[in-house]
Amino acid sequence: MQKLIDKLILLGLCVLALSMTPFALVSVIAPLAVIAVSSLNSYLENRLPIYLCASYVVICMFVPEFAFFLPLIVYDCAHFENPLPRFCWIAALPFIVIAHNVFFITAIVLFSAVAFLLHYKTNVQLKIQGDYFSLMDDAKERAAHLERRNRELMEKQDYEVRLATLAERNRIAREIHDNVGHLLTRSILQISALRVVNTSEGKQSEELDLVRDTLSEAMDSIRSSVHDLRDESVDLKMRLDSMIDKFTFCPVKLNYNADDLPVEIKICFASIVREALSNIAKHSNAAEAAVTVTEHPAFFQLVITDNGTVRASKADRGIGLQNMTDRIDALGGIFRVESGKGFRIFISVPKGELA
Repeated sequence: MQKLIDKLILLGLCVLALSMTPFALVSVIAPLAVIAVSSLNSYLENRLPIYLCASYVVICMFVPEFAFFLPLIVYDCAHFENPLPRFCWIAALPFIVIAHNVFFITAIVLFSAVAFLLHYKTNVQLKIQGDYFSLMDDAKERAAHLERRNRELMEKQDYEVRLATLAERNRIAREIHDNVGHLLTRSILQISALRVVNTSEGKQSEELDLVRDTLSEAMDSIRSSVHDLRDESVDLKMRLDSMIDKFTFCPVKLNYNADDLPVEIKICFASIVREALSNIAKHSNAAEAAVTVTEHPAFFQLVITDNGTVRASKADRGIGLQNMTDRIDALGGIFRVESGKGFRIFISVPKGELA
């Protein structure tokens, strides 16, 4: 756009100089010709613009009126890196000196100098603009990179907080079960023993029964709380991530697209994946594997695949697959194994079976 403005300025100056000469038909042809040549130079590549500029310079040698628009050609020639085509317009100056008076010669030389200055100014401006856009692109790219890194750090932090929370829940559940639960159980047994020893005293027996019932109720409450803590601490995705991180036989890709699954399915899927990875390491020459957990509107799906071509006999691997089948049958699901190009375990468990 800036180059177009520069050429319009030069064209206006040249037309102003031409208007001071007597009117002739060539005065109309000359501006049309220079406009055509200059327009072609803006869109053509390779060496053709050089030939167009050289042709116009040759015409200026024989048709003096064309020399009035020589500054536009000077502007285009300033773009060439080779000195010979860049200053080819100088060849027309002797002919211009012969054909025109001092005023027009001075105007042409002055306008040619203006053309060089405009070209230099535009190049500097375009370079600065290009550098600015490059800096803006770099800044946006760095900002996007920093945002992505920050998001990854936040996700990692959330993951670690979640992991620590689940570990703490497991610890609390274990402490309650091992300490408080055992103490309550012992107290209940002691109360029952005292109840047997003091069968003759009615009032005391009733009080012991009351204490025993209270302790039993407390025990049931603690047991329920421990089970709730244990269930909440089962995070299938984290367990699968941990298994895959520790699995060094081949790379394993995890695709997890499910919300919070029922605890029975979590435990079942985790056990099946552990067994499947063990089978891959023992019975397969796989170079890669994949574990996919997907939640559909009516069922949960687990797919385990690998590209191995070597498998042990059915007798060697039948127990592991049978255990998987039994686990899925207990949940009312479907278990299917496919082999051929690799090995594939397909499992689906309907949600209705767990209602």
